Amino acid sequence: MRKLTKLWRVYIQWMKIHWAILLEYRGDTFFYMLGGFISPIVTLAVWMTVSGGGTIGSYDRRDFILYFLSIMFVSRLTASWDAWEIEVHIREGTLSGYLLRPSSYLHYRIAENLVYKLFYGVVMVVAWVIAWPFTDVVHISLAPANVVTILLAILLACATRYLLYYNLGLLGFWTTRTSAIIGFVEALSMFLSGRIAPYALLPDWVKASQSFTPFYWNLGFPVDLMTGKLSGSAVWQGLGVQAIWLVIFIVVYKLLWGQGLRKHSAVGG
Repeated sequence: MRKLTKLWRVYIQWMKIHWAILLEYRGDTFFYMLGGFISPIVTLAVWMTVSGGGTIGSYDRRDFILYFLSIMFVSRLTASWDAWEIEVHIREGTLSGYLLRPSSYLHYRIAENLVYKLFYGVVMVVAWVIAWPFTDVVHISLAPANVVTILLAILLACATRYLLYYNLGLLGFWTTRTSAIIGFVEALSMFLSGRIAPYALLPDWVKASQSFTPFYWNLGFPVDLMTGKLSGSAVWQGLGVQAIWLVIFIVVYKLLWGQGLRKHSAVGG
């Protein structure tokens, strides 16, 4: 209990610092958030044009709009930028300064991530609530069980996507540049996560990829829950798969961090 209390105080202090940084660079934060909305809006426009006001598969006009609004919402909450920053810290030797601090480097990074996610989450929830009385497009089921499973799925998606990119950043212990690897994973994620098209409309071989890749579970699955496309046992099976990926990424993190620190050396920083 004492350790948890101490860890809580550490997180509070780190989050105060990161909140101050967010306010200092509020213009940068605004454009970063705005930039994340462009891709879903463009993709939505393409699908609206292709559908021509009719239906494609089980998706009509309202389904497409709700789907890509949900993509914006979940994508912002699960976004992770740590892989690029970890690579720079390792390559330039500045990681050494973080290793000398009394709290873990991982806690420092998670605290930063939490501040931005809380900020984005509050802004988007307020916008969603304001739009609610004016259009039924944004209406989702508010049944308590549905809300709880959606929140749980988004939380697990945040954790798994965060650790996926964190682990990619740790590859910087073994290679000078990880940006090419990260870019390759990003390209795969773009196609396999459901960001370009609803998963139900993708080819069968792409749907089959959800059995052995984490991408659908990091984005498409929470979105399908929000849009009411999943129910019954599929919901609990999906949450179970998310939990399995989370355990896998925690184990991979411990291996990469432990082995990487033994290999790491830096001058200056």
